[in-house]
Amino acid sequence: MRKFILIFIILISYSFGLAQNTDKIKETKLDSVVVKERRTNKLDEVTIGTRVSSISSTVLQGNQTKSLSELLSDNTMVYIKSLGQGALSTSSFRGTSSGHTQVNWNGININPAMSGSFDFSQIPVFFADNVTLYHGGGHLKNGTGGLGGSININNKADWNDSTRLRAFTEVGSYGTYTAASSLKFMTKNALYRTRLYYQQSENDYRYLNNVFRKEDFYEYRKEAKYKIAGILQESYFKISGNSGISSNLWLQYGDRRLPQPIIVNITQHEKQKDASIKYLLDYNYIKGDHDFSLKGAYLLNILDYDKWFDNDYFPHEGSYNRSQSIQLIGNYLYQQSQEFNINGTLRYSHDFINAPNYSKRRISRNILSMQTGVLWNAASWLTVNGHMMLEVNDKRYAPTFSAGFSSPIINRILVAKANISYNYKFPSMNDLYWQPGGNPDLSPEKGFSYDATLTYNSVIRDHFILKSEVTCYLMNIDNWIMWLPTMNWYWEPRNVQNVLSYGLEVLAECNFVFDNLKAKVGINYSYSPSINREENFDGDNTYLKQLPYIPLHKANARFSLDYKNFHFSYQVCYTGKRYTSADESYSTVAYTIHDTGVSYDFFINHRYKATPKLSVNNLFDAYYESTQYYPMPLRNISGSIIFTF
Repeated sequence: MRKFILIFIILISYSFGLAQNTDKIKETKLDSVVVKERRTNKLDEVTIGTRVSSISSTVLQGNQTKSLSELLSDNTMVYIKSLGQGALSTSSFRGTSSGHTQVNWNGININPAMSGSFDFSQIPVFFADNVTLYHGGGHLKNGTGGLGGSININNKADWNDSTRLRAFTEVGSYGTYTAASSLKFMTKNALYRTRLYYQQSENDYRYLNNVFRKEDFYEYRKEAKYKIAGILQESYFKISGNSGISSNLWLQYGDRRLPQPIIVNITQHEKQKDASIKYLLDYNYIKGDHDFSLKGAYLLNILDYDKWFDNDYFPHEGSYNRSQSIQLIGNYLYQQSQEFNINGTLRYSHDFINAPNYSKRRISRNILSMQTGVLWNAASWLTVNGHMMLEVNDKRYAPTFSAGFSSPIINRILVAKANISYNYKFPSMNDLYWQPGGNPDLSPEKGFSYDATLTYNSVIRDHFILKSEVTCYLMNIDNWIMWLPTMNWYWEPRNVQNVLSYGLEVLAECNFVFDNLKAKVGINYSYSPSINREENFDGDNTYLKQLPYIPLHKANARFSLDYKNFHFSYQVCYTGKRYTSADESYSTVAYTIHDTGVSYDFFINHRYKATPKLSVNNLFDAYYESTQYYPMPLRNISGSIIFTF
């Protein structure tokens, strides 16, 4: 922790030093630069047949003060299970569990080695330049595990953007304060950017308690305050016209109380401190038909948990856990022609963990994967690709593959594509080694995935742009891992279920552009049955029942209007009923949330811009629970102002 704080202070001092030298930077003339893009845009090596969706830059800019959990919940088909604002938020992608979503940052996997489930509440949108979702298990470039899909966070060097400073501050309901800044400067062959982010909240929002009394009554959330701080230092260097190096250092810190469910009469108190370091060094070389990259990454996650009681009957509890990972990734792409390319990836990771609840003081794991893929533009009407991968996880082998095709039915208007894949998910370190309960005999979760997508794009009279996608998918996942109670009064993970997940995903967008007026309507809808297809014993009440906390229906719609310097947005999000027990005997009600925001750009001397914004979330004061007995905030208001220089 001391090292983390020391590095944090050094980098903050460094960023302030850059600010003091801004005048000198302004006097430096920048020569024109030519940035070579990776040539996968000719024949994309990973997306043929796989459904890929990206969150637009406009939506990212409009959600800079929010966390990644809010962004995904409001704008994608991913269901986010949250314990409240600033609290633990995990994902369900295509009816799978949270551990079946792979999270990647600039091409490296950042899922925690201990739990395998990623907490999206601790990641600010401000640290992301691009967020892309790969749906299903067909994306093998980042290893096994993404049975439901993967969420990819990327940073990029924009050499053509002259913005040097971007800063904002926001004040919101429930004592919520946010501040952030991004400072950038460039030379002929180097680009540096430092991002700082801080948010704190008392989080004592009002909610409607409908549990304790016959009549509902209002009260305020207790023990839910939090703080989040982070810094992201990016450095990009052009060594020559063919090669470059980038270095990214991301430090994150969180301090939060863990609220109890409202059915509990609070006599215990919990808090958690999270600290993480993510460092990535990336070398890229492009020449002629060859594209080579080499990445090295170091990840450190620290979790400091504390629990105490109001009386002396129960002892104080606490734990301090450290997990570290080292990753090395080499990738080579050979593009023989416009019609054919071949690529290969070699990936190695070493995880080592110190946790008091593990059977040994120090546990480690080695993972080696080898992947190769071929893409062939067989004809003007057909492009096909195939990937094969072998992963060795501590001497346990996992062969995987994917194959897909894409075919234009009407040139540039209607395209059909499909994909089939076979993927694995190895047990997490907690599943294997947590004491009491860890089960070293667990088998990997595995299964086939099939999906087909029809995409329509059309431009009408240069003013209307229409886009729609319809995807059908089916997944069979065997050896599904669940933690279940034992006769010894503790829980143990077991391979107990075989799951059938199938469904429908629909995207529809309409863009209207006319002079200074821009309007956009976007709609997402998902239908996600995910059922246990195996009867474990006679009278098994979970047989053919929907898995807990996976909504059958999820939809969101967003309308945005830009006229000159004026911006307006209105968003509606619907989440269907979710069962909270495996036999469907208990459930939470469906809910619909309305959010709106308005902002205006003020320009000073055509170089400086100030953008005040007013946002209202949960406009109609709806009561809802993402997780049963954990109420979410009612109507809340925030005001922010963004400065750009």
